[in-house]
Amino acid sequence: MQKVETGPLQARLARLARAGGDAARARARAAASLLAAEIAQATPDGRAEVAETPGGGAVTVEAPGLTGREFGTATRAARPVIGPVIARLPGRG
Repeated sequence: MQKVETGPLQARLARLARAGGDAARARARAAASLLAAEIAQATPDGRAEVAETPGGGAVTVEAPGLTGREFGTATRAARPVIGPVIARLPGRG
């Protein structure tokens, strides 16, 4: 059996994997920033912030009555803000 040197190939594959992961995290951060901006625009009485995470980004949303607005109440129909914005993200419906 012949021994094959795979060091350079493994190193190149590792670099490609890191570059792909970095690119995916950058896209996730950009999508989270876009999501936060759209939600902030739709909820002027609240706030939407992006926090960087190991996987890209996370969005935190706070606004008075946001749960009732998203899901409706016994007396008011839903007027969702977050759901439609998420649905417009690339790769989602």
